[in-house]
Amino acid sequence: MFFPFQAVAEFFKEPSGPKCPECYSVFIDGACPNLDCPVKVAEWITRWCSPEAAKIPALGQAEAGQLAKLRLVLHPGELYELGQGDWDRLEGVSVDQLADIQGQMGGSKLAEPSAVLYGLKLPGVDERLAKRLIEAFSSIDGLRVSKPERLQQIEGIDEQQCVEIHRWFRDSVNKKALTMLEQNGFNLGEQ
Repeated sequence: MFFPFQAVAEFFKEPSGPKCPECYSVFIDGACPNLDCPVKVAEWITRWCSPEAAKIPALGQAEAGQLAKLRLVLHPGELYELGQGDWDRLEGVSVDQLADIQGQMGGSKLAEPSAVLYGLKLPGVDERLAKRLIEAFSSIDGLRVSKPERLQQIEGIDEQQCVEIHRWFRDSVNKKALTMLEQNGFNLGEQ
């Protein structure tokens, strides 16, 4: 016989299966589904700082990992909001390295729109596709407000990727990242 309280207990039972060693989320299809997972955040920050994106080589993978583990950033926009106290929490970062990071962050605001788009880590958007998207839409803002049907006209984008890109721009964390980047001097509109 099955009692209602058993159904409630079953509902609250913790899901089983392999878990992410960093955030303890249960893997879905072999991957961590948690977008706030420090590993995923560190990957995004590392890509943002790469020479192909915002060009902040002084902020490497180790520093990005610390920023993510300390929950100081969830997206690239938050890098530009960090105060001295936040930077002081990082281990192994010298005064000279921090000066380099901050100087390079200032220079990153002049990055080409396609480099910024690549750094934003949209699903399936590599450097070449980022360039084609900027050519087609003239700016990140143009891409942001585009209709999914228009996206499908771009060579190299299938229907699923079109949906994922459109969804990326509708996500609240990504919207916040774009807003913070604009507030910190990035031009996401027409050049």
